[in-house]
Amino acid sequence: MTNINTNKPLHLPRQSRDVAATDWTDQQRPIPAAWHAFAKRKGYRIDRRIRDRSHVALECLACGAHTAHKVYTLRSAQPACGGCQMAQQRGNAAKAGFVLKVRDEAHRHYAIYELPCGHEARLQRGRVAKLAAEGPVPGRDGYHCDICHLEQLQQTAADWGWRVIGADPGGSANYRLLEHEACGHRQRVATANLDTGRFNCGGCGECWSAAPSALYLMRFGVPGLGWFVKLGYSRNPGSRLRYQLGLRRDVEAELIDEVPMPSGQRWRCGSRKACTGS
Repeated sequence: MTNINTNKPLHLPRQSRDVAATDWTDQQRPIPAAWHAFAKRKGYRIDRRIRDRSHVALECLACGAHTAHKVYTLRSAQPACGGCQMAQQRGNAAKAGFVLKVRDEAHRHYAIYELPCGHEARLQRGRVAKLAAEGPVPGRDGYHCDICHLEQLQQTAADWGWRVIGADPGGSANYRLLEHEACGHRQRVATANLDTGRFNCGGCGECWSAAPSALYLMRFGVPGLGWFVKLGYSRNPGSRLRYQLGLRRDVEAELIDEVPMPSGQRWRCGSRKACTGS
């Protein structure tokens, strides 16, 4: 969009946006009566001739915006109003909870939006339009912010004593490169495992049989069947309860108690006397 005309901004077709703004000057040429008739039938008024003998500035009778078009387009097709298009895109963004910042000139299907979190993201305009019309999937926000996601991953990693260094060296979006704060070892870790804490350090970590574990007692209420208890051991009983068991949503689950053990091997032996070498 350029502002050569002092009255209103001039919207430019996508194919003409590489033309210098200084080329969109007014042309003092007469406008044939037939052109005015074409424009009126298609919802426009010809404001002036611009750039060269083949272009005109059309004023939309619906919104009043000015858009540059070739005379050939006016005669043979329905010219698109840049103002109406921009208003529709801004409206879709507002309904989706976003703010349209600027369109992506390198790819006509994308634009830059400000998300509810305050960060900006490059999104497909069609996706935003669908989100505005249908709303987000139940239980979802309707958008993904890479910056917020990285901050969340950093905080989760810090809770386990790690730091997120960067993207996965292998190029997978489901992994990140982490550094262990205790020993400095770096390794790729699945983000799903990062959430649950089910990973170990390849530099200083121990195998499952030597790692600290815990005895646990869990209780489950199954609709129509009653209450059940489960006795077991795990390196992370909380993760076992929330992620590993794959319970139905209507099952009531509770971690009643857990008893720390120095190692998984110690639990298997049952007493210190049986595992003097572990």
